[in-house]
Amino acid sequence: MFKIIRKKGVTFKKRTGTGTTYMPLFLLCLLVVLIGCATVSSPTPIEPTHVLSSEIETILGDPLLAASNVGVKVVSLSNGRVIYENDADKLYHPASTMKLITAAAALVKLGPNYRFHTTLFADGVEDDNVIGNLYLQGRGDPKFDSGDLEKFTEKLSAMGVKSIDGDIVVDESYFDDIRRGKGWMWDDGPLGGYYSHLSALTINHNGVRVRVSPGRNIDDPVDVHLEPPTRYMKVVNEAATVTASDATRLSIKRQWKPVEANVLTIRGSMEIGQADVNRQVDVVDPALYCGTLLKEKLAQNGIMFRGSIRHGVVPERALKIANHVSVPLSRILWGMNKSSDNLTAELILKTIGAELKGAPGTAQKGIAAIGEFLKEIGLDNSRYTLADGSGVSRYNLVTASALTSLLTYMFNNFAMMPEYLVSLPIAGVDGTLKRRMNDMRAGGILRAKTGTMRGVSTLAGYTMTAEGEILAFAVLMSNFKGSANLRRSLQDKIGDALTRFSRDSNEETR
Repeated sequence: MFKIIRKKGVTFKKRTGTGTTYMPLFLLCLLVVLIGCATVSSPTPIEPTHVLSSEIETILGDPLLAASNVGVKVVSLSNGRVIYENDADKLYHPASTMKLITAAAALVKLGPNYRFHTTLFADGVEDDNVIGNLYLQGRGDPKFDSGDLEKFTEKLSAMGVKSIDGDIVVDESYFDDIRRGKGWMWDDGPLGGYYSHLSALTINHNGVRVRVSPGRNIDDPVDVHLEPPTRYMKVVNEAATVTASDATRLSIKRQWKPVEANVLTIRGSMEIGQADVNRQVDVVDPALYCGTLLKEKLAQNGIMFRGSIRHGVVPERALKIANHVSVPLSRILWGMNKSSDNLTAELILKTIGAELKGAPGTAQKGIAAIGEFLKEIGLDNSRYTLADGSGVSRYNLVTASALTSLLTYMFNNFAMMPEYLVSLPIAGVDGTLKRRMNDMRAGGILRAKTGTMRGVSTLAGYTMTAEGEILAFAVLMSNFKGSANLRRSLQDKIGDALTRFSRDSNEETR
């Protein structure tokens, strides 16, 4: 039974005898409104960094990486906050991202305007003769070449010199005589120019360029040309020219066993009309190579020389004839990082050692000096192990956290940042990134150093988000089988995701 009750203009029902009361009408309406609002309101928005993290996790979930190790770290340079990380404090082989460390230490400790010197001395000059020896002294210039050496002989000719009484003495004492990096594999090189022998007296990247062309007629030997032309490299030509119907295979090898020697053997065959084959071949004992080229240029300039070419040291009282000064270090680092030049990195490492720890420069001294630099910027040695300057050695180990810390320091170092940043390859534009990320948002924006060796692929550098926020990142992949190209495509996707990233969820970044 219901009883109608009126109270203060509000009517409601009350069930008598049960103690149950109907809710006042305005409260009921209010509840309906609140429920309705809860039903149609938008859900709590997802933090944009969570969306980015989810995208990176999806990329890293690719089956290609199922059996591999991957370290990733992304840091905002606006506030120093970590945007994403995965196994960022585990140690990985850096491969050529090791050059980021070498370049940073060189810029800070040597200065962007540091220059290398290569100098020609003589015991003395009397009338038109050099009395005694000529001396070639190197101090680690990685860019010294035949053109620079030619200017030395031109200077002698301008002085009226017609003959050399003594020897050509090559002085590479600014460095030690260890030709390869610690931990380099026994079968690295000698073709390609990737593992050139190390010397303080360097010329033409310590190698010769070999061009092989088919002969004019069937059964003719192939034509072999060296650049620069030199007798320092002996050529054994056993390859022939064949018809287009014959199977062809050309082999170019420099002797490396039982002992390394400057003997180049060409075997196999080439078709008539086949395109030239070009190879860079490393030489044994670069200082003697440089001395031999000097001897050959003296002959070309009509200067008589009957002596020998040997190692030695410039005496204190020697007369300076000519001095070649390199381009600034900043320019040399540009070439090193863009093309991932191993020889330059190793010469810079030993130069750091010589300048900071005293000559002769050694890899150990250079690594010690770099370790001190890393300590100064807050990195302890539990986050890295260094063995060389280029990243060729598998003894190198580094964390993604260490690389992003280094990148952060260098970006915030105004005096060094422009030179450091400009040395890095640009995605889709130049260097080792020229053919990567061309059709992605990261193209033309992302700047990073690549690294590749068997079972290792790395990428570390900077990019700018859709809103102009600068990020430092490192992606280190190791322990995989097969081509690195497939892993690089995953790195490219991560780089593109970072470049598309926006903290404004309403902004279209794809």
